[in-house]
Amino acid sequence: LSMILILMLRCMNALTMLGGVTSLRLTSPSTVATRTGSPMMTDADAAMRGGDGTGPKVTVLGGTGFTGSRVCRALANKGCAVTSVSRTGSVPEWCASESWTSSVEWRAAGDFTRGPREGLADAIGSPYAVVSCIGSIGFDVQGLLLGNGIANVAAAAAAKKAGVSKYVYVSVASEVAACYPSWLPAFFGGYFEGKAQAEAAAIDAVGEGNACIVKPSFIYGGEGFGLFPPRVSHAYGSAVEELLNFAPFRAAAGILPGLLKVALRPPVSVDAVASACAASVLGEADAQVLDGTAAINAATGRPAASGLSDMGAKIKSKLDAARA
Repeated sequence: LSMILILMLRCMNALTMLGGVTSLRLTSPSTVATRTGSPMMTDADAAMRGGDGTGPKVTVLGGTGFTGSRVCRALANKGCAVTSVSRTGSVPEWCASESWTSSVEWRAAGDFTRGPREGLADAIGSPYAVVSCIGSIGFDVQGLLLGNGIANVAAAAAAKKAGVSKYVYVSVASEVAACYPSWLPAFFGGYFEGKAQAEAAAIDAVGEGNACIVKPSFIYGGEGFGLFPPRVSHAYGSAVEELLNFAPFRAAAGILPGLLKVALRPPVSVDAVASACAASVLGEADAQVLDGTAAINAATGRPAASGLSDMGAKIKSKLDAARA
């Protein structure tokens, strides 16, 4: 029953994968906190530095969302001068007590789908790189097109005008997109069309060689479970990732069609997605497209998921203790 539930959640989440859903309104950005970072780059990389001689300046759009906030953490821990731009500009509750948050500038900018483009430019600033985690879910075609396409197209255009050197966009796995229209209702057309527009805009902003499209399907992480968007905790998601990496599941996923294939693909940790974004910004990952869990994990050098093994070890420990 547990496996059936997780596979159902995986099918649902494959359709609404962006955990960092953020609505952004184009008003003048307000600064909630100011970054005070430490040096990281050499003098040869001076063009990447922040104004105070720290690591590269990076703006994260949708930086208070599920994915975006982890991108902020990954970049801050790498010594970057990070600005988060989101609707509220508030430090996310899950990390409010963590020290790295004080090194991030949290800006409130509202809805990127409406408003004067001057506000968008002000919010983005003049960073070395932009990471966009902007996206929306729902059932309205136009709303999906606005939240996934038009908002990102406007952001990429503003980044291009600002002279940004690197652009990273968190999109959706190609195997998920391939499920439309055969496996999915018509309203998803707005979602996938928006994603395609956003990917094209990211490449146009900085050129194909300087853009990176990160394409996860099911993203797991954190401490809790959710239904909209569907999400499972790190411990549970890691167990499923390890399980679905076993050869029989990989073989089945290789021959099954559509959403059945997607449901049997290993999910990816939100921390791996964030690390892949940071690696791309800093030139530690060269690929222009990171499509699916295997590619994302390979770009980060993270250890293999061990949630299932850890779960088994805990159960064994409890049984041994009970017998003692």
